[in-house]
Amino acid sequence: MKHLLRKTSLGLLLIILCALACQKKNSDTVTFPGINTGSTISTNVAGRIVNDQSQPVSGATIKAGTSTTTTDINGEFRINSASLTENTALVTVEKAGYFSGSRTFYARANQKQYVEIMLLPKLGIGSVSATTGGTITLGNGSAITLQPSGVVTASTGSAYTGNVNIAMTWINPASADLYRQMPGDLRGMDATNTEVGMQSFGMLGVELTGSGGEKLQIASGKKASLKFPLPTTVQGSAPSTIALWSFNDTTGLWKQEGTATKSGNFYLADVSHFSFWNCDAYFPLARFSATFVNQSNQPLQNVPVRIKRANGSATYGFTDSTGYITGSVPSNESLVLEVLATYSCNTPIYTQNIGPFTTNTTTALGTINITLSAAITITLTGTVVNCSNAPVTNGYVDVRVGPSSYRANLSSTGTFSLLFTNCSSTSPVTYYAVDNTTSQQSATLTATANVGTNNLGTISACGISAARFINWTLDGTNYSLVPPDSMYIYPGQGTTSNIVNGFAIGSTTKYIYFAFGGNSVGTFPLAYLNVANYISGNNPGSNVTVTEYSTAIGGYVAGSFSTIVKDSASLTTHPVQCTFRLRR
Repeated sequence: MKHLLRKTSLGLLLIILCALACQKKNSDTVTFPGINTGSTISTNVAGRIVNDQSQPVSGATIKAGTSTTTTDINGEFRINSASLTENTALVTVEKAGYFSGSRTFYARANQKQYVEIMLLPKLGIGSVSATTGGTITLGNGSAITLQPSGVVTASTGSAYTGNVNIAMTWINPASADLYRQMPGDLRGMDATNTEVGMQSFGMLGVELTGSGGEKLQIASGKKASLKFPLPTTVQGSAPSTIALWSFNDTTGLWKQEGTATKSGNFYLADVSHFSFWNCDAYFPLARFSATFVNQSNQPLQNVPVRIKRANGSATYGFTDSTGYITGSVPSNESLVLEVLATYSCNTPIYTQNIGPFTTNTTTALGTINITLSAAITITLTGTVVNCSNAPVTNGYVDVRVGPSSYRANLSSTGTFSLLFTNCSSTSPVTYYAVDNTTSQQSATLTATANVGTNNLGTISACGISAARFINWTLDGTNYSLVPPDSMYIYPGQGTTSNIVNGFAIGSTTKYIYFAFGGNSVGTFPLAYLNVANYISGNNPGSNVTVTEYSTAIGGYVAGSFSTIVKDSASLTTHPVQCTFRLRR
């Protein structure tokens, strides 16, 4: 089970995972014109789906070609014998409450391809009247403006006149998780229908829905305006005018559609339809391939490979079940290839300078032998018991290792075994056990794990309530989120040092998002609140009373607040009362 969390600069492009039909020798270079989808092949796809806090997403629907499956409790999936095109293989992910996710990659027949996708929550940022139009802005400056009478019902094309509910998400081009968050990959077709690589300066995903949840689109002849924030790290290199790209959910590729113009620390663009939009500089491509094996000539399966440019930008991909990898990379540039033990390991276990490669050629690097240290595999075992000292058979153990998190399900005898790779011979781990039957859990425990097998002994899932919920009342109507609804709390900064996000499985309108400061039991200002398309923005002028506060992984934060939210479209006010208890 792999978990990604890596510091990355601007995304360039590495559309990796297994491609050519046969292995070539080191000197074998071939030419290919434009983009070629390749043959339809049968291949196997496996991977892991996580949310924006890198926690596994269970029950997500995965589609590869005509094959579908769902993720398990660990967010993992596998599809055998998927029918995909070699050079534009596409895996899509759907989960209520999230924007759709996808990954486009090169595939190879009868091998196992590995992908990781981070789903972004589909949070409503407000609503505007379809008749009058209006502007909605996110806290980071991202904004959307709809023209008066500018939307239609997507399924019929008929004019829509009610309130337009807007969900929007911004993908930071400097994010460590850019490659996991973005749809497809950073390949696109430019205005001349030539395949190019893309360096992102920011993406926005937008979805419009009506009062009944129906999907809306921009009316023919109308435009919507988008505002893309530029993070500090890219402002100096952002060109005054940049190509604008929309994502095609069917092909899995980006398509150039017009330009965006820089204004201060933002890009401004007008668009005629909604999907994900991307501001990108683009460049010509070459392609490489390689196979990695260890000192025993065994393939290095599903290991991350990083390609770095001279400007410091980088991106990643995974080897397949035979240790093979291929990808499109910038042509005519000197590059650095690095192999990592896991995504949580920044120090490479292998480095090689590669390139420059000639545009529109494929260069095979052949088989590369890597001598691995024995200190990269750790196994944790143990037993979990309940308050009566009987084995827990319906539960799990959550483990954190640095930025990575893992979950081990319990057997019928209460035992568990969890294997992961690591960068060093020892690693501190934090863990806790949960008994789903009694809704009890253990305290948060720590240990030092060494390479090899480590027995954590008997863990008592007893003494701490595992209850999690967000309950609120809006205009006198009660709402409640409980597992398996999505609920989590994560750290922010300053007056928003605690950020809470919750939404109901299968609902696009039953959600709540708020932030407050403090790091202890007490009373703290409610810094932000967004509930059911009513957005109160910053400084609502109310307080959160915190009654339980733990900073430990697996610990709980609980509290309540009462405030007034304002409908961003009609400006009417609505009373809200909320209580919550969430696990770190």
